[in-house]
Amino acid sequence: MLKINKNIRNKFNYLLNILVVIFIILFNRANTVYAANVNWVEVSKTPAGIQYLDRDNIYIKGKGIIELTTKYLKIDTSTSREIDENIYVMKINCLTNKFKDISVNGKKNLTAKWQDPNGDKLLVDVISDSCENV
Repeated sequence: MLKINKNIRNKFNYLLNILVVIFIILFNRANTVYAANVNWVEVSKTPAGIQYLDRDNIYIKGKGIIELTTKYLKIDTSTSREIDENIYVMKINCLTNKFKDISVNGKKNLTAKWQDPNGDKLLVDVISDSCENV
């Protein structure tokens, strides 16, 4: 009888270990990157850079407030080659035409404050284009 209980306990422990490993694999998704459908559309272009907007990821967050994803390609003006790329998650207040970058390249900006685009053509075009469709 003792041998049967020990055998059952060993099988139970083995099964329990397998279940723990399965749960760890299934629920440890902190570093997983989900590839979402991205619909980059060029919104504006200057000699210094190109601004894109992901048309499929514009969300209404409140009265006049939207959240969206943009991509900025910095261009070397002397060679016209791409030198940098940044992905921004922005909130835009369509009532005041102000914005704040709440995430840059996946890093959250918890201290983001509302800013005026101050005539920056790329930002002005993103704000007007994205607010036009809300």
